[in-house]
Amino acid sequence: MKKTLLVLVALAAATTLRAQSFETQIVDSLRPFIVEDAFSDLGACGVLDIKTIRPFALEEAADLVKPCIDAFAQKYDAKALTEPGFLSAPQSGLPGKTGLLIKTDLTAGSRAHRELVAAISRREGRLLGHLAKVMTKDETAPASISTLQHAIDGCMLLTVVRDIRSGEDFVKIYGKCLTRNPDLKIQEIRAAEGLAVTVKTAASNAQVEAYNGFVTVNAGKGEVKVMVVAYGSQVFLP
Repeated sequence: MKKTLLVLVALAAATTLRAQSFETQIVDSLRPFIVEDAFSDLGACGVLDIKTIRPFALEEAADLVKPCIDAFAQKYDAKALTEPGFLSAPQSGLPGKTGLLIKTDLTAGSRAHRELVAAISRREGRLLGHLAKVMTKDETAPASISTLQHAIDGCMLLTVVRDIRSGEDFVKIYGKCLTRNPDLKIQEIRAAEGLAVTVKTAASNAQVEAYNGFVTVNAGKGEVKVMVVAYGSQVFLP
C-alpha cells in the first residue's frame, strides 16, 4: 500500500513538473510577442505620468520629454529625438495637427518600435497633453518650412536685434510687416502658446497649406524657430 502511494505521489510530482515545464515553454515562446510599456522601467519617464493643472506649451513639453526619449534610446540601443512639429499635412485650407514628433531609426514592427508605440498608446496617444507620433527610419514628416520664410527674410527691421521668446514677441516684431504685404493676404496674426503664432489669410487653400510650418528668425542670441499655424478666411482663429 505504501509503495503504491509513493508511486502515485511520484507520478503526480512528475506530472506537475511536466506541466510547469510546458507552461514555462509556452511563456518563453510567447515572450517575443508580449508588448511592454517602453517607459515603465525608466526613471526619466516618470514625468510623463504627472498630472498638472497648467498645460505645457509644445516646446516646453518637447524639452521635458527629451530625457525620457534619451533613456529609451539608450535602453534599446537606438537613435531617437523629440521635436515639435506637424503630425499631419494641412488639407483644404486647414492646418495639420501639431504635436510631438519622435524621430527614430527604428524599423516598423521591431520590438523597440512596438513597445514605444505601446507606451504612447497607453497614455492615450499623448505625452504631457500633446499628441505624439513615432516616426520610423523610413518615414518623413510633413514639410516643415513655411513659405512665409521668404516674406520674413524681406522684412525691413531696425538694426537692433530683439529677443524673441514667444509668439507674442514675434507678432510685435514681424506682425505689421506680414499683414501689410498684399501678396500674403494675411488678415490677422495672433500669438499662440510658446513659440507659435496663428495666421488668418484670404489666400487660396494651396497658399494657406504652404504657410503652415516653421519660420526661422534671428533672436539676437541665435536663430529661433517659430511655428506658424495658418487658417483660411472662413475660420475664426482659436
